[in-house]
Amino acid sequence: MQHPHAVSKQAFASPLLERLSRCHPVVPALMWVPVSAYLSYLGVSQGLSLLTSAGLWGGGFFLWTFCEYLLHRWVFHFEFKNPALQKIWYPVHRLHHDVQEWDRLVAPPLMSVPLFFVFLGLFYAWPGAPLMMPLFSGFIVGYLGYDYVHYYTHFARPTSSIGKGLRKRHLQHHFAFKDRWYGVSSPLWDYVFGTYVKDGERSRRREASESVA
Repeated sequence: MQHPHAVSKQAFASPLLERLSRCHPVVPALMWVPVSAYLSYLGVSQGLSLLTSAGLWGGGFFLWTFCEYLLHRWVFHFEFKNPALQKIWYPVHRLHHDVQEWDRLVAPPLMSVPLFFVFLGLFYAWPGAPLMMPLFSGFIVGYLGYDYVHYYTHFARPTSSIGKGLRKRHLQHHFAFKDRWYGVSSPLWDYVFGTYVKDGERSRRREASESVA
């Protein structure tokens, strides 16, 4: 693993909010693995077969990859025109593009807990219990995969082709193509929606710097 960047940038004037905006990488697993396991248990205890539960769990995991793409593209990268709203929204994701800090690479409870209840309500509305239990369990594990792949792409030196591909795509998103590779844990939806880097495509940032020169 690479040594985490020493740079530290304060996002909030309030020391409490600043602390709550940071998160040790082990925290998401400690919080959400038990929740995911309990939801899977509830599904089986309420009459779902193991085969049905496994299928729903896999469906939830796959569904997360789509939500990950949508959130990253349309929510995290949303551009407010109002300067005050830009300032409020900045710590949500833009801060991470400016400073890659080790304790800002996984979602802190300040962000993940409200999103958990939003999605819990949506899953409860449809498909409802008990089907939602294993479905939401897989969805949560998909989210954990996103969090830890994100951490991995910034602070690991992968040796496998899969790991190298994940890291290359995400760093291209950060430093060359900000409107490409919104999928972090999977490039699937970037290929579906055409937000992947095409062969021979040049970064707009590079083209702009060359035109100035």
